[in-house]
Amino acid sequence: MTKEAQSPRYQPLQSYALFGGVSDDELPVIESLLKTEHFATGEYLCHQGDPGDRLFLILSGSVEILSESANGELTCLAVRKQGESIGEMTLIDIQNRSASIRALEKVTVRSLSHFDLQQLYESHQQLFILIIMNIAREISRRLRTMNALLCSALYDQKIP
Repeated sequence: MTKEAQSPRYQPLQSYALFGGVSDDELPVIESLLKTEHFATGEYLCHQGDPGDRLFLILSGSVEILSESANGELTCLAVRKQGESIGEMTLIDIQNRSASIRALEKVTVRSLSHFDLQQLYESHQQLFILIIMNIAREISRRLRTMNALLCSALYDQKIP
């Protein structure tokens, strides 16, 4: 393990589910692909329907995930905070954003683009596979949570 890989600046990266199992020696590879972005309170990181081009790792602050209905009403689907990621679906399906993301307070994120993930595929295939598997696990975990919420809501609506 190199002294650079032991640096505290890599510790937050290891705390994200997307990078579970990534070795200390591989962290600089990922670090080199990430871009830091800052957003003010109320600012949108992206809008529903925008082309999906990157995921975000929340370094500080919190965001809300908003879905806009056909009549223009916004519904908060979730709140994500420091240490969590958002936008994983776009790196898998390369579709337009399914929801908007708005900063609830000043937010700093690191982003990983589809292009950068492709670079990882070309240069470090085993690391690419690990990250894709971690993304799939995170999406699956969230889907299970949403299924449980939906079932609970449907159960609560049943007439005795």
